[in-house]
Amino acid sequence: MTGPGPGPDCGNGGGRTRLLRLAAAINLGAALLTLLAFWLLLPLFGSPAGSGDAGSRLEFWARLALWPALLLFAMVGGVLVARARSVALNPIDDPESRLYRVSQRVLTNTVEQTAIFLPVLAALTVLLPPSALGAPVLATALFALGRLLFWAGYLIHPYVRAPGMSMTLATNAVVLLWAVWLAL
Repeated sequence: MTGPGPGPDCGNGGGRTRLLRLAAAINLGAALLTLLAFWLLLPLFGSPAGSGDAGSRLEFWARLALWPALLLFAMVGGVLVARARSVALNPIDDPESRLYRVSQRVLTNTVEQTAIFLPVLAALTVLLPPSALGAPVLATALFALGRLLFWAGYLIHPYVRAPGMSMTLATNAVVLLWAVWLAL
């Protein structure tokens, strides 16, 4: 009678456990660094002029929403380039290259994260007092930086994508929780 296979701490699994612990520490560090950036950099971001009425706030949000849209467009281009460089002409039957798989996963995850970010950024932009409208600018910058770090890290190695993912998640969490707090 044989039992289950070796656990994560058996044989080479100990190295994997250490690697997972390191990844968790890096994720936590990146999230904390993002929160620290919000706290330290927020005073440096002033409010735009003429942002009191709803129309000007919608225009302000639209200008900020262009940056995540630009990133998504670039990632779609990355998928197209990866597809063109691949010998996989038939996406159903032909094997896909690593570059294509990574580009596709980066695009998919960025669509998911952007689907969270843009509506809560709109809510935050509308609900903040005019004096605090530098916060959506900082949030957009941190979101875009997180996505770029995620993309670059994933191209290096799947484990290296963690800081960008943590930065994006922390940014989404701050914006979401802040908007919910203001809405209540």
